[in-house]
Amino acid sequence: MIKAFKQIPEPLQKQILYRLAYGAAILFVTIVLFFYTLDWFSVLACVIAIIACIISAFSLFRRAVIGDYVEVRGEFLKVILNTVKRRPKAIIIRMEDNQKLKVMIKQKLKKISTGSIVTVYIAANTPIYEDNGMQLLYSYLALYIKRGKEKEE
Repeated sequence: MIKAFKQIPEPLQKQILYRLAYGAAILFVTIVLFFYTLDWFSVLACVIAIIACIISAFSLFRRAVIGDYVEVRGEFLKVILNTVKRRPKAIIIRMEDNQKLKVMIKQKLKKISTGSIVTVYIAANTPIYEDNGMQLLYSYLALYIKRGKEKEE
């Protein structure tokens, strides 16, 4: 199992570990909550959340081990900001075949420079939509950004 885990790409490894860490954090909160309130309904809700985190982590692990994901790589072009809070809402990348892909962001992003290489890991059955001549992706498994421009050899 550890050998299979080490063969998974690093961004997917991080996502699996994050999901297990969320489950461990909820377990800690559950123990503290139980001894503080002695309320079984709150503990039951936390246990359901822990089980969901563990199932999510093992589901992603299984998907990564059997190779049921697609790796899309491209050059970063620009960020689309949310109109109200001015936070990143989506990024646009140019893939190798010169098509543009708009990825809706679900995490906080650090500043990205134009020309950075972006790798998006998506499930093999994730739908990709068409929007004004570019591909639109709403969901992904992991996102990896390599800062700076990649040298071609």
